[in-house]
This record gives sequence, C-alpha cells and structure tokens, in this order.
Amino acid sequence: MRSKSMIGRTGIFAICLLVTLPAFATIPVRGSSRNGDNGSAAFWAALGPTQLLTLVQGTTQVMYKEQVVCPEQDFANASDPTDTQNAGACESGSYLFIYQLRSTSTNVSILLSGIMGFTPDSTSPNYGVMLCDSTTNTLTLCTTATQDQLPAITFTPNATNSTATFFIPSFPNFKAGPNHEGQGITIFILTQQTGPRPVSIPRIALK
Repeated sequence: MRSKSMIGRTGIFAICLLVTLPAFATIPVRGSSRNGDNGSAAFWAALGPTQLLTLVQGTTQVMYKEQVVCPEQDFANASDPTDTQNAGACESGSYLFIYQLRSTSTNVSILLSGIMGFTPDSTSPNYGVMLCDSTTNTLTLCTTATQDQLPAITFTPNATNSTATFFIPSFPNFKAGPNHEGQGITIFILTQQTGPRPVSIPRIALK
C-alpha cells in the first residue's frame, strides 16, 4: 500500500511540474523577411550583430552573435531623428532579440533571463527559430534551413515568463549564406515593453 501511495504522489508531483513549467515541443519559426529588407535596415537594425562571443560551461561551448531589431521598423534614429531622448531605441517599445548559435556540443540548454514584456504566443510567433527566407534581407541573423530540417528544439518559459530555456539537441552544419545568413541555429524572442526606454535586454547563458 505504501508503495502505491508513493507512486501516486510522485505521479501527481510530476504532473504539477509539467503544468507550471510548460515545454513547447514544436518550435515556431519566423522568416527574416518579416523584419524588412536591406534597403530599409536603417529603420529596423537597432544593434549588432555583435562580434562572435563564447559561452562555456564545463565541456559545453557555444559561440554566438546577438542582434536587436525593431520589428515595427521604428528605430528612432531613422523614423524620428528629432526624438533624441529615444535615440537608439524602438519607438513602439517592441524589441526582437536574436541569437545566432554555433556549437559542436549536443543537448545544450540556452537560458535567457531578465525578460520583460513577454507572453509566449506560438501563433504569431514571438519566440522560436529565425529562418532565412528572403534574398532581400541578408542583414538579419538567421539560419539557412527549413522548419522540417531543424532538430527537435523545445522552449520552456518559467511561470512569470521572465526566463526561458531553449533546449537544442544538436547543431546541424547548415549552409552559410551572404552577409548574416549563417549556419547553426538562430533563436529569437520578441518582447513588447512598456516604452522605448529603459530597455530590458535579456541575458544569455548556458543552463
């Protein structure tokens, strides 16, 4: 009887964990063309891409570049140069954070923390993998692959959506494209913050 009771309590506990920390098994994708094109980059390219940086934890090593995009194409410096108070910001408070990742490690968990203004929406979507889908935008960090070619990436936010984890089982060596179209896996998270400033920029780390 005790054994059955313990099994029952363990099962209930496991179910509770799944309810409080949902994992989204089918990773959504966003095409780079939704950000605009090369000719209008002054209106959407807010920051970056950065130089190639490295995350290390134990034997796991991930190299990455980061980019910040104004998805409403309202970068203050271009859309309203007279708004010097919000220079370097997206006027609408909508910020798209993109991370292009390369690694030979497997079963990697990428943790984004300090997220503000985010509620997961897989239909829009506001998280997932950025795919290169246009020859007119080669300045957005993206992955040269189709959704069917991606590994089984999962996305798990915490209860308050202030942190989120991308679990990446492997990093295929996809073909590199022109400019910022690259191999590896390019993840993104789209936030709607309360105003152009101050900007809350997620921190990236290995989990």
